[in-house]
Amino acid sequence: MVTTVRKRRCVLTTATLIHKLWRILQGRRNGTLIFPRFTSLVAFIAALLLYLSAVSAQENHKSSPLRTPGSRRVSPTESQLTRSRAEVIQKIKETRAGAAKLLALHETERQRLLEEYDRRRDLYYQGLIARNEVLKAEQALAEAMLKVNEDKRWLAETDMAITEYTMRDELLRLPGLAVGGYSETSTLLRFNGGALWSLGDAQKIEKFFVQTFGRALPISALGQTATHDRLGFDHRNAMDVALHPDSKEGQSLLSFLRQAGIPFIAFRNAVPGAATGAHIHIGKPSPRN
Repeated sequence: MVTTVRKRRCVLTTATLIHKLWRILQGRRNGTLIFPRFTSLVAFIAALLLYLSAVSAQENHKSSPLRTPGSRRVSPTESQLTRSRAEVIQKIKETRAGAAKLLALHETERQRLLEEYDRRRDLYYQGLIARNEVLKAEQALAEAMLKVNEDKRWLAETDMAITEYTMRDELLRLPGLAVGGYSETSTLLRFNGGALWSLGDAQKIEKFFVQTFGRALPISALGQTATHDRLGFDHRNAMDVALHPDSKEGQSLLSFLRQAGIPFIAFRNAVPGAATGAHIHIGKPSPRN
């Protein structure tokens, strides 16, 4: 409605000006034309065009919103998604901080039970207590050690998931790899192996590692975990190994994976200069749910 009224006013103003201009140009002074006929017509048309151009520019200026150079409008969906991601990662970090405090308490308890076990064992060798007392202390110590190991495993799993989450955008910006392709940056090592990988193949990787280094492969996440659920990652056909890719063990594992054609993404770190979260993700990249 407002636009219609504005257009009507513009038309009336234009018509009035045309009439006045023509009257002036056709006016006479002392019985002669102010301008010759042809010149009057040219001036009339020029003045009219200038006026219409000015009116058009003014209307366009009023109708177009003001925007700063280089600015773009962020859609509500994009803004909400960014805020949602920040909230999720903040909650996970808060949960991790609580788990770290719990680990410290469990470590203290484990140390106390270890000292108690040593004390009872000495008393048993002296013939002062029964063997059953030593066994009780040993059982309590074993349970405490399980709690500590579980805390450490959970913290490692969370650190690795946070690393993948925070480096997701960097990973998406990288060009895709052809089958058998390999690329390396300061933070990521990628290999797009052509082997048909599944979690059922994890055993041969574990066997290689045990035979090479004489200890179990430090798997932190085998398939989907609660942390991956919260971050929205589909990790069902992947496993994370708690090895820094630049370590001797990490380099040996990566060489084995490339020879076997098994795809992987190795994360050096989430924060430059820090090893927290560094690991080897075996399998295809975890897509978003």
